[in-house]
Amino acid sequence: MDPVIRNVADAMPADGSPARLINLDDNPPTCTLTFSRIPPGGTSSHHIHEWEHEVYIIKGSGTLICDGKEYPVKAGDAMFIPGNVDHYTLNNGGEGDIDRIEINPLIAAQSGGAQNNGGEGTGQPPVINNHADLDRSVGHVLLGSKDGVPNYVMLHNDPMGPRHVSHAAEGGHSHPWDHVVYVLEGEASIVIEGTSHNVKAGDAVLVPPNVFHQWRNDTQTTLSRVTFNAIESESAEH
Repeated sequence: MDPVIRNVADAMPADGSPARLINLDDNPPTCTLTFSRIPPGGTSSHHIHEWEHEVYIIKGSGTLICDGKEYPVKAGDAMFIPGNVDHYTLNNGGEGDIDRIEINPLIAAQSGGAQNNGGEGTGQPPVINNHADLDRSVGHVLLGSKDGVPNYVMLHNDPMGPRHVSHAAEGGHSHPWDHVVYVLEGEASIVIEGTSHNVKAGDAVLVPPNVFHQWRNDTQTTLSRVTFNAIESESAEH
């Protein structure tokens, strides 16, 4: 079974609106993934809805506003915005564009998204964790159930150096959940059921559940990526 691999450069609309990198047409079992760019002085959509967001900021800085309260955000931040919270992100950090990826449960796309300009929220605060603060001797979970997330674990995978492979002893692994991955930098291959697929920075990758797969970095550069898994994966090896 082949993965879905889609690069932001190929999917970004000419008008600069968000790029739907993993969408309903891809039959994702867990979530969709969107890339968006907020120019200086601009904002993300101002809305409120019943589902949560998980957002990773690739570059830039600004302010997340949730129910009228301001929270500074910057590159490397993982943001969990609970459902039923009025929210938007303002690019006022003075560092050029904000580039970010965002996942949503399938109901968000199935319902057409939030069609409003915000409203009265619950007041529940967001959770903001930066990958630079991870204790990698413990793990690489940026957002998990300890943070109150109901559906998805966000991982900032350990950087994969040149000539490294994942699960080297076993030749790969499989599990009952899918992976939704965004490649932050570098290039590599993902081998699925014996077939190798090239990936590079800016690629979103949907790895189906229950397929044997392995990441291989046969280049001279480092591979960095963010991965989203179903919450059930917390009790198993990632």
